[in-house]
Amino acid sequence: MVGSIIVTIIAFGIMVMLHELGHFLTAKKFGVTVHEFSIGMGPLIFKWGKGETQYSLRLLPLGGYVKLEGEEEESDNPKAFSNISPIKRICILVAGAAMNILLGFLCFVIINNVYPKVQVPVISEIVENSAAEQVGLEVGDEIIKLNNTRVATQSDVSLFMMGNPYMIDVTYLRDGEKKEVTLYPAAVDGRLLIGFKGSVKELSFLETFEYSYYDTRYVVKAVLVSIRMLFTGEAKVSDMSGPVGVVQVVGDAAASAQPYGNLAVVMQILMLFAMISVNLGVFNLLPFPALDGGSIIFAFIELVTRKKLKQEVLGYINLAGLLIILGLGIYIMFSDIIKLL
Repeated sequence: MVGSIIVTIIAFGIMVMLHELGHFLTAKKFGVTVHEFSIGMGPLIFKWGKGETQYSLRLLPLGGYVKLEGEEEESDNPKAFSNISPIKRICILVAGAAMNILLGFLCFVIINNVYPKVQVPVISEIVENSAAEQVGLEVGDEIIKLNNTRVATQSDVSLFMMGNPYMIDVTYLRDGEKKEVTLYPAAVDGRLLIGFKGSVKELSFLETFEYSYYDTRYVVKAVLVSIRMLFTGEAKVSDMSGPVGVVQVVGDAAASAQPYGNLAVVMQILMLFAMISVNLGVFNLLPFPALDGGSIIFAFIELVTRKKLKQEVLGYINLAGLLIILGLGIYIMFSDIIKLL
């Protein structure tokens, strides 16, 4: 458990620090005054830097932060965040999430090079009496699209089926020729299934980058599907996990991979690291106050209306959003603790 806690703290610290580094580098690129770039949070250990930016190391290894001129207050400085163009502000805001998503992608590249195999929707077996058999799908057919959704891996197929589609237009390749058929998934144990098994594909070095992109895209879509399920009632807030839950998941993942050796343990943890990093990036882009996505919406409104919103008003809106997020975080934390009892 102690090892899981340390790994989780380090992982979150790296993800948050890289997120802030994205904001920092983009702000510097656009000439915005950056007062401080901090590694860690809490009490100051030491600081350095003689120019406009103070670089600091703080006690708690929980990420870091960037303090920009005019980010939270009115400023007459033309180099203030609030005084640059909305487009530049949007770029600075997006850069943090982009770093998290890029980090996840690079982790997938490592994993796919260590284990260069992936499950793809090339039919290796048809389930008897299934929807796939009834419409004439055959072994060797490559599924490339379900309705208007492109699928590159079996994970893509599974995610698509979570929407419980009652009718699917299947586009597939047979001997290089594109074909299409409409089928009606059959219900098995409460789930709708097409009725085929995929194949294992060996990846070349270059293909590991392609399929790492597909892995990253899958996680982004999975986050959006999860959010949709929260709003539709298909999932509950108590189903979400915070840092406490992540510690438990890291421990369970390491334990399940241990029989396969230390490399398998590292890759399993790296997989979780990649998924959480992409999750963090997508979550920060949600159009909600106190998140980067909320600030992007405000910048976009200013871009369209050409009217600047008062920093004081934005401050109150973001404070309300922050309180809601903190309340949600506390609820999830206690929910995770109760699950452990």
